[in-house]
Amino acid sequence: MIVDARRAALPARIAADLVIVGAGPAGITLALTLEDAGWDVVLVEAGGDKFDKAGQDFLRAQTVSPASHSPGEMYRRRQFGGTSAVWGGRCIPFDPIDFETRDWMPAARWPIAHEEIARYYPRAMALAEAGALDVTAAAADPREADPALPGTGGDAITERVERFSHPTDFGGWYRKRLAAAPRLRVLTNAPVDQILTADDGAVASGVRLRLPDGAKVTVAAPRVVIAAGGIETARLLLASDEARGCGLGNEHDLVGRYYQCHLEGTLGSIAFHPPAGHDRFDYFRSHDGIYCRRYLWLSPEAQRRERLANMVLRPAHPSIVDPAHRHPVLSAMYLAKNMIVPEYARKMTALEHDARAQRGGSSASFHAAHFRNVLLGAPRLAGFALDWTRRRILAQRKLPSVLLAEPGGVYPLDLNGEQEPHRDSRVMLGNEIDGAGMRRAIIDWRCTAADRARMIAGVRVIAAAVNRSGLATITLTDDEAQAWSDHPVPVGGHHIGTARMAATAADGVCDANAELFGTRGVFIAGAASFPTSSFANPTLTLLAQTLRLAEHLRSAR
Repeated sequence: MIVDARRAALPARIAADLVIVGAGPAGITLALTLEDAGWDVVLVEAGGDKFDKAGQDFLRAQTVSPASHSPGEMYRRRQFGGTSAVWGGRCIPFDPIDFETRDWMPAARWPIAHEEIARYYPRAMALAEAGALDVTAAAADPREADPALPGTGGDAITERVERFSHPTDFGGWYRKRLAAAPRLRVLTNAPVDQILTADDGAVASGVRLRLPDGAKVTVAAPRVVIAAGGIETARLLLASDEARGCGLGNEHDLVGRYYQCHLEGTLGSIAFHPPAGHDRFDYFRSHDGIYCRRYLWLSPEAQRRERLANMVLRPAHPSIVDPAHRHPVLSAMYLAKNMIVPEYARKMTALEHDARAQRGGSSASFHAAHFRNVLLGAPRLAGFALDWTRRRILAQRKLPSVLLAEPGGVYPLDLNGEQEPHRDSRVMLGNEIDGAGMRRAIIDWRCTAADRARMIAGVRVIAAAVNRSGLATITLTDDEAQAWSDHPVPVGGHHIGTARMAATAADGVCDANAELFGTRGVFIAGAASFPTSSFANPTLTLLAQTLRLAEHLRSAR
């Protein structure tokens, strides 16, 4: 059943086999899996059924460097289903090299092998509604078997694909199943303010809810799983200081440290010869009906040889914000920014400020240029609108994004790259108090010179390989590289590593089974437990990690 804790007369004490904090993809997956296995489960969610703007204030955090890291609430959702409510649906597995010991990134090490996660990927794909685990173009669709850029050699791999779910909002998609599960109780509007323990913090005993009216409810359980996302997981562990002043799992001052995001941005451009070569990097449907897309991947061999980090490049469209692109579709998207997801509208508003500073002129002239693009390109815009309505707005399985063919065949390159785990990149508790009496987080995201240099070097390695093919040319000028290096940008919604798993308590917050060092019965589900980030979006791997955790909990019961 699903109960709104604000409206239900909850008892002062609720007992269960397991309590899960956070009803996002990880929490929902774990709750359903263990309820199916006969467990009595309570799943608590701080937010309500739907998005609530006022509730977002509880996620607000102080950012040490606001120019480089987005506001704490911007890419997160305090609601049933968590941030999957605004998830783009991209599903990519981590690679074996992500789990290897890489001496050039000494803090980037897992206590488990790749196979320990990889064997759960097929089930994770099914949960995400992303089809089979076919990660090459040929496996996804035999008609895509021909290489996209033959002759690149081994440094740039072009035949791997990313797959896209509907995108699946876990709260909406699994709601009926959650409501009907006989041994599962879901409590919404039920924020947790303390993980409860016995024996001076050595053993979990449950969690304490602090309801919006101030009432406190204890959910007593011998096993507690924190599935609250990379920032809130660290915040709750640090705030749970009644048994230990430093918080739980923090005897070595590691909770919140090694905070990672993926590095992103435009870094270089690619020109296809002939221009139609771009079509091989457009979306296609797999044999099981899933949208897929190729990307340019820096091969593991090149990463080892050049001592680089994992990264990919994707041909993109010009920046929507700057009307100099003269594209009616892009200008229409920009002018409609206030009708899209708020966090992306805010991002475009910030980019507008930068673009106007570079171009000069007033806000009125800036918008007038966009309107001119729309009017001059009205027929092209009308054709796009019909296709977009059919394949995105009305479709259950939605076209993931806008990809536009450029007549000249030249496209900016979007980067997604791995950040080295850095001890001083961290989430901490500040002194400001939120409306529930909890200390707000401070986010101190760090990107090192080595991180930036690895991304630039990786683009140059991929460029050399692609340029050898004669079918495309990648260009990255020194000025472009410097401009990106001066202002590196993290992917806003990927919060990784703040409660990392490790072989010993001296190196991490939880062990190889995601159990907190020093407190038996408290476990971490989600990307907070990842020691490294890969380049891949974390959702698929956090689902796999959660399934692995579920199996461990069942076997250890």
